[in-house]
Amino acid sequence: MVNDRILSRFQDNPPTEWSEAERQIGAGPLYPAEEIIRLLNGRDVIRTSTEKCRNDVQALAFDDEDLARLIRNAVTSGRYRQSAWCRLSPKAIAACDDYIVTDKAWNEEAHKEMECQMYLKFAINSSGKLLLMVSCHLST
Repeated sequence: MVNDRILSRFQDNPPTEWSEAERQIGAGPLYPAEEIIRLLNGRDVIRTSTEKCRNDVQALAFDDEDLARLIRNAVTSGRYRQSAWCRLSPKAIAACDDYIVTDKAWNEEAHKEMECQMYLKFAINSSGKLLLMVSCHLST
């Protein structure tokens, strides 16, 4: 992985092989909740950083305010799962924290809002000024 560009602030020991075990980062969360909340108080700080994440966010009809609310809820009352290296593009990776948070979403079949579990994965970028959103989808 020598040619990969690391876009996250956490840069220690990137994987040499792209296996599930190699991608795991032992200690976490990598990014303190207070720092994430402080970032979210700024404007235009969230970047959907993978094509899949952009598609999922669009399908859920989320805007930046929705993403900020979910991230804030994740780090204050959600469940931290793990930290892992994630591929953003063929040449870029980031060390991300992974959370599950309870939210409400419209259920078309039930014709009402229902509680659901959202899966979020994100990192602080290398300059410390942006949140790189890698995953945002319903937990299955």
